[in-house]
Amino acid sequence: MLEALLTILFVLVLIHAIIIVLAYFWEWFYAAPTRQDETSYLLTDDGWRLAVHRYRPESAVRGHPVILCHGMISNRYTFDLPAAASLARFLKENGRDVWVPELRGSGMSAKPGLFRSDVPYSWQFEDLLRRDLPAVIRHVLARTGAPALHWVGHSMGGLLIEAHMAANDDPHLASATVIASPCDFSKVRNESFQHLLRLKWLLKLYPIFPLPFVGRFLIPFAHRLWNHSTGPFYPPNIEPQTARRVIALASESITSKKLWLEAGAYLGSGLVAPDTGRGYMEGLSNSRVPLMALAGSRDEMAPEPAVRPACETNGNPVERKCMTFGKTAGCGEDYGHVDLLVGKRVESEVFPVVLRWLETHDSTEAH
Repeated sequence: MLEALLTILFVLVLIHAIIIVLAYFWEWFYAAPTRQDETSYLLTDDGWRLAVHRYRPESAVRGHPVILCHGMISNRYTFDLPAAASLARFLKENGRDVWVPELRGSGMSAKPGLFRSDVPYSWQFEDLLRRDLPAVIRHVLARTGAPALHWVGHSMGGLLIEAHMAANDDPHLASATVIASPCDFSKVRNESFQHLLRLKWLLKLYPIFPLPFVGRFLIPFAHRLWNHSTGPFYPPNIEPQTARRVIALASESITSKKLWLEAGAYLGSGLVAPDTGRGYMEGLSNSRVPLMALAGSRDEMAPEPAVRPACETNGNPVERKCMTFGKTAGCGEDYGHVDLLVGKRVESEVFPVVLRWLETHDSTEAH
């Protein structure tokens, strides 16, 4: 009996070791630097050190600076993936002063280690919203001297600015663009998410959420693993090597367990809300900040019905615009969750839409 238990324990330890080693191997294998012009650091009011990467245009700066904010388990590579389309470089080449922050736990910002950590293993949406987001806005305004700025957020990066707009009349926001950000979780019916919700008990066994390690372990098959309706990619619209780089570089291995549990709570209740108090999106329709929401036709992580409510105004005279990218809308490809940033045709179909929106809302008037 003891021998059998020891054998099982050894096998489990071996499997964990293989998954960890392969996860870091693929990160090393695909390692490549992003092409920012400078990196600066800031401290949040609770002491987290955040990296902010700047992309300076070679010609004269046009309009307000632009912040590009990544999603829940991601980092700067979301907007500047090697050998793929880059929204950061596209905007830079079109005269924009671009700033790409990495939130706590991501990229070059402070984050926990696998075996030893100087920072907590878990943080919450509230920390990102109340501490990281305001610190990033203050940092960019101070470094540029600009009277206002634009915020472009992918997935959770879009939810953050929506929640900020709902709670604050921020005079420094010229506009907001949210890409694949599901502000109404009652419209998200992704079967992969439902399977994960059944595994919440596993989180009690680990100090960190183990799924990203498993995802990297499966990198050789990343492009084929997910079917068209449940994964982060729509396979016909993403090159296999790009899909693998997204998993290896643009996703973090060690992420917050609390953040994952919060996302599960949002899916369960359909409401983006803390445990107590009002929903984060209450009041968004009253914000005076222009907002554009972009959705992918094949994105089941943030389907168009879940994204569109951000554009409701309830009679508020502010510009709100919702666009869905896919073949039925005249695009050459259908789009999934990540495809809106690294898909085959984003430089001709998606990025110009973002640029035009920024140019239209470069007024220096406060909202």
